[in-house]
Amino acid sequence: MTGVTVDGARRTARVEAGALWIDVVEQAAPLGLAALHGSSPDVGVVGYSLGGGIGWYARALGMQANALTAAELVTADGTLLRVDATHEPDLFWALRGGGGNFGVVTAVEFDLFPITTAYAGLLAWDWHEAARVLPAWLDWAATAPDEVTTSLRLLQVPPMPQLPPVLQGRQLLVVDGAVLGAAGPGILAPLRALKPFLDTFADAPAASLIRLHLDLGGTDAVGVEVGAARRPARRRRRRAARRGRPRLRHVLLVPAELRQLGGALGRCAPGAGALARLDGAFALFSCGIAATPEMGAAAVADAGRVVSALRPWASGSQYLNFAEERVAADTAYEPAALRRLRAIRATVDPSGLFAANHAI
Repeated sequence: MTGVTVDGARRTARVEAGALWIDVVEQAAPLGLAALHGSSPDVGVVGYSLGGGIGWYARALGMQANALTAAELVTADGTLLRVDATHEPDLFWALRGGGGNFGVVTAVEFDLFPITTAYAGLLAWDWHEAARVLPAWLDWAATAPDEVTTSLRLLQVPPMPQLPPVLQGRQLLVVDGAVLGAAGPGILAPLRALKPFLDTFADAPAASLIRLHLDLGGTDAVGVEVGAARRPARRRRRRAARRGRPRLRHVLLVPAELRQLGGALGRCAPGAGALARLDGAFALFSCGIAATPEMGAAAVADAGRVVSALRPWASGSQYLNFAEERVAADTAYEPAALRRLRAIRATVDPSGLFAANHAI
């Protein structure tokens, strides 16, 4: 069930449950259209959409869940339904942010947007510069216009051939993201003043943003164009080689990622679904990719320390698409929304047949 149908005239897509975001992006781009896709090419469209969905256009255009215009699903009693704003509107509301609690969603339809290019890329520093760069990025993000969505990450990068040579085997602080409209250079100027050793921000085809985040989707190569390494970068790599590369305990570790929220994400869109807005200025995400169970256990422990260290600044709410382990639903929804979700669940699945990642 990997079918994708794009209607260029209506600016919509119909996507079956097994399709990945790369499937949508590659069909929409030749028609001058873009979706509110995620940051990795091999993220599943339907699961991402049911749980919210925040990507590189999110502060300007909101969550993917609220771009949904219809869904098809099989309910607990075996009924196949098509729901939208006028047919089973309560269930349609619940699906937009309520996750997989209400049935087997076999397809979704959603709006596409007339976006052909964005001012996108990444800025990179050695991660010992974090004490200087992180506070400056936080200050910049607090007043940044809605047209820009960025993330900041600390990365321990393995020497993998899929990655640009200038990044391989390094410990980095990276700010990446995208700006809609023509004001990109001016918006990014305060961050460029911090003198990153690598700056790839430029006008880029919208289709390239699916690989902007350096997530390795299956066998895909990283799609960010960094060009030929500059001479200073080559000299730094030679010096690093003489000193010896850092010993990487994890194959790839993201000790901390802060995704910039606010803008449209912080406002209740007219006609929004169950997840109408996200509380907070940033979303914290920490993870590791490991080759052995021991590395996995160490990565989980590291991630836990990151979360614990930032707990004094936590809002108390969670974005469930980023929660790999089961968490209480009352951390993700406003009280009235959670009560309504539970009432809808009791109606469409009274026996509790469906066991979603995060139970309503």
